[in-house]
Amino acid sequence: MTPRPTRRQLALTVFVTLLLLHVGAYALIQLRMRQSALANLYRDAREQWASGHRDLAAAEYRRFIAERPAAGRPFLLLRGLPSEASGWFVLGRIQAESHQTDEALADFEQAMQLDPTLGRREFRDLLLEAHRPERLRDDADRRLAADPHSPVAAKDLGAAWLALDEPSRAVAAYRQALADLPAYLARVDPGHPTGLTTQEANLLNLLSVAERLAGRANAADAACDEVSRRQPRRVTLDRLCRAYALDALGQHAKALELLQGYQPPAPEHEALMLALSQEKRAP
Repeated sequence: MTPRPTRRQLALTVFVTLLLLHVGAYALIQLRMRQSALANLYRDAREQWASGHRDLAAAEYRRFIAERPAAGRPFLLLRGLPSEASGWFVLGRIQAESHQTDEALADFEQAMQLDPTLGRREFRDLLLEAHRPERLRDDADRRLAADPHSPVAAKDLGAAWLALDEPSRAVAAYRQALADLPAYLARVDPGHPTGLTTQEANLLNLLSVAERLAGRANAADAACDEVSRRQPRRVTLDRLCRAYALDALGQHAKALELLQGYQPPAPEHEALMLALSQEKRAP
């Protein structure tokens, strides 16, 4: 027969239990305070950035990044505490604003490694703006090797080939992106409106210009006509390819007029617009 615990043993058990509860509660309070302090640091860094104090903001984001992994262990108590990936992402944006291109690219890569949804567009745009299309080409090739049906990677490859003055290769990349776009949109945005999407219109514009630069006027006109035919009423999504079509007909002034007020959606569109506006004509 098992002996019943004595009063002293019961008291000791209660004491140890209460002690463990107090220690646990104290540890949770300390963890919560640490996470709250880190959230305040993140907010202060954001305010410093908004006030134009980029160096101070960058220093605070670096501190946040350094402390964030340990602050989240063993578990997250503060809902809404920004992730380490978001710290790298914002730091990359600050570095890009400060024209620290190499540092910004490295920061965006760190963000993407932790969270693939953060930094991808900023990374590729910065590569184009910094005139580093070779790196974008290699990056897009790696992503296509991992996912051969990624229209995002194919579009990036097309932009790289355009920047490298290889329009025929850009055409192949843009056609691949257009072929894979419907399945991609059905997967990531199943509720998207039917008809011509902005993504498709942008790709068709780029395809049309690439075809024209490759010397295939009929194919260029066909791609641009598809945008014109399918775009909604009172919406002009074909301005870039139409401008290139007018320019090819010798109507350079009308082409530039068509692009007045045009807001390029990405660096490759901006580069094409700039090339057309700076094109020299014989007197």
